[in-house]
Amino acid sequence: MMDNRQLGTYLARGRAGLGISAMVAPRATLAVAFGRGANATGARVMTRIFGMRDGALGAGGSIAIGQRSGGGDWLSMMAVCDAFDAVVMLVTPGLPKRARLIGIAAAGSAAFHLYLARDLAHLEHAPA
Repeated sequence: MMDNRQLGTYLARGRAGLGISAMVAPRATLAVAFGRGANATGARVMTRIFGMRDGALGAGGSIAIGQRSGGGDWLSMMAVCDAFDAVVMLVTPGLPKRARLIGIAAAGSAAFHLYLARDLAHLEHAPA
């Protein structure tokens, strides 16, 4: 069975990969969340910006978890971003149902990242 450090590392690396995907292929990322109609230039720019955010969070989190120093902090930052994304996706009027489902998934991700963050912080600060 996988321990929470290993799980946190995989989540962080996955987030970095998703961020890179959003930077490289923003149209495909937008299509998943909003359908074919989400191809405006501004939307692609914002997708790349958020991709950079997630790429940086994922890379930083993966490094910190590997070094056993600050991994919980990085996972907490990921949780805050996911919680914000969830609120925006769930309360913005006129979004398609698939965006609402992504919002629900983001809320779950936020809760899970907080759980892992707490556990990793405890492990990092435990006496050796």
